[in-house]
Amino acid sequence: MKINVEIIRTYQDWKNHKFINKLLVKKVACAILSRYKNFKGVARFELAILLTDNNEMLNLNSQFCGKGKATNVLSFPDIELDFRHLLEFTPNVGYMYLGDIAFGYEIIQSEAISQNKSFRDHFIHLLVHSILHLLGFDHQNDEEATIMENLEVEILKDFAIVSPY
Repeated sequence: MKINVEIIRTYQDWKNHKFINKLLVKKVACAILSRYKNFKGVARFELAILLTDNNEMLNLNSQFCGKGKATNVLSFPDIELDFRHLLEFTPNVGYMYLGDIAFGYEIIQSEAISQNKSFRDHFIHLLVHSILHLLGFDHQNDEEATIMENLEVEILKDFAIVSPY
């Protein structure tokens, strides 16, 4: 499974976290996509990662979600998928653009500290969470949240990260 990753850093403090690189994103994406046999026919996946600050996250959240506050992560899927029908989705293309993900440094840093987690573990959890959003998972109600959280916990085990819930 080939996964192309573009990482754009627009905020300097991200450079302090060298573990955030294309290889990590590819490993996480592969850990998720490989759980679905119907994606095996796709020769190449692609996604873009924006590592930015609270100001940019505020602008993005306001522009695309109508919310006037910064947030830790935003996912922008290229294809509208629904996790309930994910196994029925049969991509018949050699290439699939998954979408874009934006991460806000200050909020992620603050959350990691307040939740007594390493920045690494918290970032990887948010990366898993956001890629699942690209695949149509959501948490609009308790049932959806439970399904998504259980899958996140299962995937995080692959990275030796304990349940964040």
